[in-house]
Amino acid sequence: MAGVLDSFLHGAQRGLVMRPIFGEILTIWFKDYEQSTHDAIVDTVQRLDREIKEKHSEDSAFVAAFAPSLWGKWYDRDIPISTKVLDGGYNFQNTGGDALIYIKSPDHATATELSEFVRGRLGPVTDKIDHLPVGKRRDGRVLGGRYVDHISNPNDPISLSEDILLPGPGVERGATFGFTQQFVFDWPDISTQSGSTLDAVIGRRPDGEIISQQVFQGANSHIRRAHTLDHNLDQRKLLRQALPYGDSKGHASREAGLMFVAFCNEQQRFEDILQNMIGDRNERPADRLLDLVQGTGGSYWYIPSATELGVSGVRNGDDTYEDPHWRVRSPNNYMFYNSQDYMHTMSEKKYIDKEDTPSVRVLSLLSRTFNHWRDGWMTTEHFPRLPHLKEVLAKENRTVPEPILERKGLANMVTLADLLSSPDSPIAKKTGLTRIAAKELIVGAIPDFTLGRGKEVVPYLTDDETMAAYMKASLNEWAAMGHVVPNMQTVVDNGVAGMVHKLDALAREASEKKEADKASFYISARDSFVGIQGYLRNWSKIASNASEKVADKADKENMQDVAKRMERLADHPPSSFQDAVQLIFTLHCCLHLVGELTAVGRIDQVLWPFLERYPIPDELAQEIIDCLWIKIGENAFVNRAFIYDYRTYGTTSINGVGGNFPQGGGINQWVQQITVGGYKATDDEVPESGANKVTLLCLKAARRIPVNAPSLSLRLHKDMPDVYIQEAAKSLLAGGAHPVLYNDDRLCEGLYNAGATVTKKWSRDYSADGCYEPMFTGASEFVFGNVTPMLALEQALNQGATYGSAGPVYLRGLKQTWRSSPVFEIKSFEKLQEIFLEQLRWGIISAYSFILNNYGNLEDICPSPLLSAVLDGCVESGRDLTSGGTKFHIVAPLCVGIANTIDSLYAIKKLCFEPESARVTLPELLRCLICDWGHSMIEPFQDSTLGPANAAEKAVRYQELREVALGLPKWGSGAKDEDLGELGTWLIDNTVRLCVDVFRKPVKPLQDALDRIEKKYGPNFEFTLTPGIGTFEGYVGDGLGCGASADGRRNGMPIASDLSPTPAAQDLPAAPAHRDIYESMKSYAIKSVETGISNAAPVDMNIPEMFPVAKLQQFVKDFAESKVGGNMLTLTCADLETYQKASEDPEKYNLIRVRMGGWTEFYSTMFPDYQETQQRRQYFEVDVPKTAEVV
Repeated sequence: MAGVLDSFLHGAQRGLVMRPIFGEILTIWFKDYEQSTHDAIVDTVQRLDREIKEKHSEDSAFVAAFAPSLWGKWYDRDIPISTKVLDGGYNFQNTGGDALIYIKSPDHATATELSEFVRGRLGPVTDKIDHLPVGKRRDGRVLGGRYVDHISNPNDPISLSEDILLPGPGVERGATFGFTQQFVFDWPDISTQSGSTLDAVIGRRPDGEIISQQVFQGANSHIRRAHTLDHNLDQRKLLRQALPYGDSKGHASREAGLMFVAFCNEQQRFEDILQNMIGDRNERPADRLLDLVQGTGGSYWYIPSATELGVSGVRNGDDTYEDPHWRVRSPNNYMFYNSQDYMHTMSEKKYIDKEDTPSVRVLSLLSRTFNHWRDGWMTTEHFPRLPHLKEVLAKENRTVPEPILERKGLANMVTLADLLSSPDSPIAKKTGLTRIAAKELIVGAIPDFTLGRGKEVVPYLTDDETMAAYMKASLNEWAAMGHVVPNMQTVVDNGVAGMVHKLDALAREASEKKEADKASFYISARDSFVGIQGYLRNWSKIASNASEKVADKADKENMQDVAKRMERLADHPPSSFQDAVQLIFTLHCCLHLVGELTAVGRIDQVLWPFLERYPIPDELAQEIIDCLWIKIGENAFVNRAFIYDYRTYGTTSINGVGGNFPQGGGINQWVQQITVGGYKATDDEVPESGANKVTLLCLKAARRIPVNAPSLSLRLHKDMPDVYIQEAAKSLLAGGAHPVLYNDDRLCEGLYNAGATVTKKWSRDYSADGCYEPMFTGASEFVFGNVTPMLALEQALNQGATYGSAGPVYLRGLKQTWRSSPVFEIKSFEKLQEIFLEQLRWGIISAYSFILNNYGNLEDICPSPLLSAVLDGCVESGRDLTSGGTKFHIVAPLCVGIANTIDSLYAIKKLCFEPESARVTLPELLRCLICDWGHSMIEPFQDSTLGPANAAEKAVRYQELREVALGLPKWGSGAKDEDLGELGTWLIDNTVRLCVDVFRKPVKPLQDALDRIEKKYGPNFEFTLTPGIGTFEGYVGDGLGCGASADGRRNGMPIASDLSPTPAAQDLPAAPAHRDIYESMKSYAIKSVETGISNAAPVDMNIPEMFPVAKLQQFVKDFAESKVGGNMLTLTCADLETYQKASEDPEKYNLIRVRMGGWTEFYSTMFPDYQETQQRRQYFEVDVPKTAEVV
């Protein structure tokens, strides 16, 4: 296929893609259209081509264009065009012309020389030649030197072949259409506009930074009105090569106007864009730029191929150019900052490993994906609310069944087989869920449902049931949590039709036995899989329709092959590697479409047998996995200004109760984890590595395909072959924070000890659940509750109350637990530790009470039959996962803010109790924290009647104390402070111990709740207990409820993510410390972390872009070999300067991605508080110079 790309480029006139700087535009009218005229013009352009080769080969070129009707007459071809909009507009003029020659040169003198060469030769055959000298300023700016221009051009080889050049097997391959229009600038009007007004008119700031195009702000900016989508919701671009001309009334700073020249491979595209610019009323154009410019002449053109004209064609890599605006990239050569630079580098084979670039097919699909992302800067389509089930069934004269399970199954069926996949569904078409590209090997579409934004589902409850569900626990039909790992192996083994037959047989059997609840479950699961069959058949039709619309033979055959595959998979199990990948992606899509946002699982274990059984070339296998990566990651929100909130009061219930949780950090949390590597699922005494060729394919995809999903997790273990470790390190340097690193030898041990029913085999068969928590693959449900030691410390200091809300309203704060000793009675640090542990125990009891007393709430409101059918235990028991049907029932107390708590305890010890370092009494420190380190001197802790001077004096004292606290060593940072290390170990040991003991040796109220659950689900029901770590992406939201902490953090400010070291203070300038990564990991080399926190103890670290690849590979290997501490690690690669530039120009840094819990977010999409926190996270590397170790 690379040869096809080259033939496209070589077929285009060389001047077409050359960057314009200076030149002349000749518009030509012939005396007649005889053959002699044709011969004269063709001979002239061929001689011009030779003239340039001999005298100006590298810096000059031209484009020769013709009136489509004239070229068609000469070559007996029909080249139809539409001129309706151009002919009818007030702002554009169609002045026609027979031919056009666009000369490009490095200076005016050369352009004049070449123009005279042409005019001298064509004089005898022409009536008139208009020639217009054009040229840019040295800085490339236009409109009085204010704006850079052309920066969004599709001038990489892939985009040129997709959007600009005509395909086809004949000599016209490489031809294109053109549009010219001479615009005059209205300087009297322009000069009265403010800079910000002009920026809004254009839609960009002077240096090219895009301005968010919100409907109420910039719907009529130029870049917004020039942005159109085709029937497939693709933005097909123009290659714009406008150049200024003349000056206005002798003013060198004001061009007379702009000669607009553009090219594309569909002439109608020009008309569509012009119409969108004009809007509904010609006399009042929608595009605000048209108020400031006026078109005076131009036309549409056909630009023959180089072959047709017999002139020089494009040389890939020599003539194609990358606009300097985008030419920024990490010096490590693995990491790309923006999609434009990525496309140029990869398509021109300038990647660090030239033989490892994605295929032309993959780059073509990525180009479309990047365009969809860029659409997010211009406009957005909100996902519509779906109709109620009774409305859908009424159209078919069907009644709604009584059992809620059966209603949910029917809701799934109509969603999958009709509403969100039918080629005839208005909803599916409007939301892009039927979008297909002819080069796709894997097809389907993920809806724009995320944890942060919410989802839409088909409602099925009655009004009375809706109110009852609300009153019960703020629940509704949107409450399905997903967030577990389905058993893809089950579907791959049985096929979709096999699942339908199996579930149907079980439903009949249960009905015969009068087991109504079981029958309803099987019916609902069966109907859900019937919906998947409908989905597959719809996509067969979509692919078949696409095959009829494409001209390229290879693309047509590919779509026909896809259509056959989708039809076959509706009735048969997969019979090839590509079949299996497609079926896995189909089930993944269907789960998301019905509101079950779930991970993918261990696909290397599922797919490797197909690659062994049905061998294909390595290049094809990689291409298939790359296509899967693109399909999973093609949806992304890059513009937070367009974020639409779909959540309801009941959406994605975590523990059987609706309500709110921090959303802003989860905008692009699609819950699309893929887990690879790790041990095989065996009970053998000596574990066996499961890493295989598919593992490597996934690692390479993660490195080379710059999407935010899937989030790849790599399970490492002792003696893992180096090839996987080396590839993992290179992937991490590519900047996507992939893969997440797990230590199997530690996590498998922790999971094995998590419950009596967990065998070695199951402990070795875990996958990330869509964030980072390990789930038993295809066999787990999952509930969790937050445990917050930071709040326990506040309560220990403040008699059971948290003080973040202390003041005139709540006095000392929110009273939440037992009233412990007042702070003035705490005379030793050991006493404080004792009170703290008891407060923590109360918090853990409360978390478990909430989980257990709401367990099972969803079963008669929002069951999950489709997901349950692919979870071990549910089909066997005939119970939905919301009814305790799965094999494993994981309960995870997730500890939030550990590092801040350790640092705060250490600060209290040093500042209040150790004579050699004490600076303040504990009561005064508490007042200091309540007053937010002097930034909020509030009543009743500061008497306002004493005046502002008294308050300011105390505030200075508190702020000085804060400086001392901030300067103390921080846990997890490699500080060689024995007291700090021991305190950290003490806290984690006791937290894990309490999490286990409180559950396994419950107080009576908890025991009563456990007894009720056992009575309902049977004596063999067991909760698997896996203590874990928060915060996921919630480090900003989780900090809001925490008062100022003794480590120097201010009230309500972000806390450390997960088990990571604390970042620098959010209210101070970003100056993160640089630490030794090996020294830091010593903090995590304790048993309670490595195996006790069996739900994983993620440590999130920033690493610099120039972390030496060999040393990173060695560090990953040391982690795999358990030579450093911890059981899970995430590494985000980007420098502070890169983050800061990305904040200023998000489009220019649109591929910068950072770790957010168990998934990856685009930095430009993050809200400022999250961006600021990322800039303040510490950096970890090797061989850190002492001068870098500053806070």
